[in-house]
Amino acid sequence: MRLLAAAAFVLATCFAPATLHAETFEWPGYGKVDVTVPSGWSVRAHPMSVRAVEGFALIAEPTPVVNAQLALLSSKQPLKMEDLKDLLEDMTRKIISGSVEKAFDPKPLTLSQGFGFMVELTDASQVGKPLQPGEYKRVRSAIAFVDDRMMLVATILFNDPSQPEVEATMSLISSLRFERTATTRRAPTTSDEPFTFTVPGSRVLVKVPDTSLHIDNTASDRFKLSRRDPMLILSGWLEPASRYKGLRKFWQTESRSPAYAGALAPTRVEMLRAGPWEVVAFDIPLRAGGTMANLRAERVMAGTWIDLHLSTAAQAPSAKLRAELLDALRQVEVIEK
Repeated sequence: MRLLAAAAFVLATCFAPATLHAETFEWPGYGKVDVTVPSGWSVRAHPMSVRAVEGFALIAEPTPVVNAQLALLSSKQPLKMEDLKDLLEDMTRKIISGSVEKAFDPKPLTLSQGFGFMVELTDASQVGKPLQPGEYKRVRSAIAFVDDRMMLVATILFNDPSQPEVEATMSLISSLRFERTATTRRAPTTSDEPFTFTVPGSRVLVKVPDTSLHIDNTASDRFKLSRRDPMLILSGWLEPASRYKGLRKFWQTESRSPAYAGALAPTRVEMLRAGPWEVVAFDIPLRAGGTMANLRAERVMAGTWIDLHLSTAAQAPSAKLRAELLDALRQVEVIEK
């Protein structure tokens, strides 16, 4: 069953937890996320950006029993409670059409913070068939408003609702709390000097020489630059090299994100090299026509994992947009301090 939703807190259950413990993760520029997790789980966190939407991701390894994904997404506009069920119905429409139930029947979602709904559906194509590894026949899709500008989206894939891992995952999702902190963002600017970025403890410096890009946002571990005409969004962040498990493993995790589900499912996916960068290139069709072309570029240098996301959108041919993004990537420099 394909995942539906929109992008960036990813979890997968490992076993039925015997004990739980609270963990706090800082989301630079936004606040902190508190969640109760099973003891022994290995969970890492980082911000992310999908289709110019800022999100936050916590990632653990999936298992054959339950695969759960949760996305916290920041909205630039106030969220309206009357839109909640409509958003859930929109994100599950394709799943409903291929389900046994064939009906949208939302139920209230139990949360420590916010208010939301959930639907549970059965994949009709999997009924009566032996499941292959990584396949699931049931899905729970949920959406909630955590506050007036923060949305939570969750998808849980499983086979048997009586499995303790399912309820353990629901409890984990229900425990999530978000505390917003006061932020100061730099106003969009341009400069004759190349943009540079690093983080404490890293031995590398990322340098973007294209001075036509505006600074949209910078935080302690990430940056975002953009330009309207011709459109280009370039964001990036740095993490320890030990967290990078290779391009295929990285894309396997990313492609399961709710941000790339349903109508947002990537097309023309291609893995390639661009100089020192390992790259996943993909497109997302736009409702109004045209294409959003994307690159996820990965590189390890001097003990640091450099992750870049470049995107553009236009009515131009996809191949042309992809070539333009690759040209922009080749201009990015990574130097050792």
